[in-house]
Amino acid sequence: MLEAIGAGGLIAISGCMGDGGDGGDGGDGGDGGDGGDGGDGGDGGDDQQTIQFLTMGVGDNIAEFFEENNAAFEEEYGVTMDFTSVTWDNAQQTVNNRVDGGEAPDVARWPARWIPQLVGKEALVPITDMMEGEFGDQFYQGMADGCTYQGEYYAAPWAASNKCFYYNKDVFEAAGLDPENPQLDTWDDMLSAAQTITEETDTPALGLAGADAIETGSQYYHYHWSHGADLIDDEGQPVVNSDEGVEALSFYSDLHLEHGVTQSSPLSSTRQDIRQLFESGSLGMVIAHVYTGINIDDSDADFDYGIAQVPEGPAGRYSLNTIDGISIFAQTEVEDLARDLLRFYFDEDRHFEYASSKGFMPTVEAVGERDYFQDSENWAPFIEAGQYARARPKLSNFNEFNNRMVQAIQEALGDQKSPQQALDDAQADLEELMQ
Repeated sequence: MLEAIGAGGLIAISGCMGDGGDGGDGGDGGDGGDGGDGGDGGDGGDDQQTIQFLTMGVGDNIAEFFEENNAAFEEEYGVTMDFTSVTWDNAQQTVNNRVDGGEAPDVARWPARWIPQLVGKEALVPITDMMEGEFGDQFYQGMADGCTYQGEYYAAPWAASNKCFYYNKDVFEAAGLDPENPQLDTWDDMLSAAQTITEETDTPALGLAGADAIETGSQYYHYHWSHGADLIDDEGQPVVNSDEGVEALSFYSDLHLEHGVTQSSPLSSTRQDIRQLFESGSLGMVIAHVYTGINIDDSDADFDYGIAQVPEGPAGRYSLNTIDGISIFAQTEVEDLARDLLRFYFDEDRHFEYASSKGFMPTVEAVGERDYFQDSENWAPFIEAGQYARARPKLSNFNEFNNRMVQAIQEALGDQKSPQQALDDAQADLEELMQ
């Protein structure tokens, strides 16, 4: 079932343009949980090597995994692990500041889409020799290819994620909608259901992200792409203000401004906010990763939910795909130990533990073939969504590009500018940025 994900044609974007995160998105790739700061490891003695391991967005649902396995690595290799987590909002700046200041970590887990920028600084160690050998053979090829740039591998694919459409079955039933046949195939279907929920219940119908956060773009791009709009053309130039783009942003902002079917404060709501609102049973529908269902199942929440595909627009259906990679930095003085850390974390059982309990697509093929993923009701829709997977464009300055798009989304959603004006202004600024 994971062949659709691993096949190169769907998500193998040379140049490592994998989310998240929406994580992972926030980075939309990695968005395994809310970003939090992890603790640093203690200083090692004079007879011990220390390896610095930096990761992004370690919330409560991931912290324990790293704590336990970092301790196991320290014991097995007789070293000290200096482990740090940074929040997604400042992750890219933190990495660049450390590289520029000569204080890069030895190893980092991060969105693979950032690789082109760091390669431009000669900040990463190519690991092509590992990825073209036995170590690399274990990965789905499409995910491995997502960590290449200019003919070299600069990361091993740590995790992948895409999105589906969750709906609260209890809310649907209370609104008189059929929870087993929700009729959510298109955006118009979604709007119709949201209007009924708004009229018949006191529960906000639809979670809409609009905060000044990187993940707002991740949520919106489903609408943009499915209306036939794009972000850049074949020459890498911005094309955000097409007629289709204006139509998409108009629909997105009207969900709040005209139809009133969203939570009360989209402009202050991050992707994490609306996810948590849904997980608490206080929202009708939301676009989210697989770990939303896992979080609900592991909690005391008392409601039933269903998972459908992200609604289809006039030009098709898309599910934002993100790849997180794990890289070795050129400033390291313990490269052999860093390579050992990569091998350690891609142990099959360890990778299964991470992917299954944290809600990420496994990148190791043998893990994806396990019954947990093949037979899971939660995972099946996300496996299906692989055929609609689409990654963010390959841009070394995508962070700045995305920030400008988020500004346009906020301007339209806050009724400060028309969608046409918001995107026209964004287009002008992005053309200058891309010169």
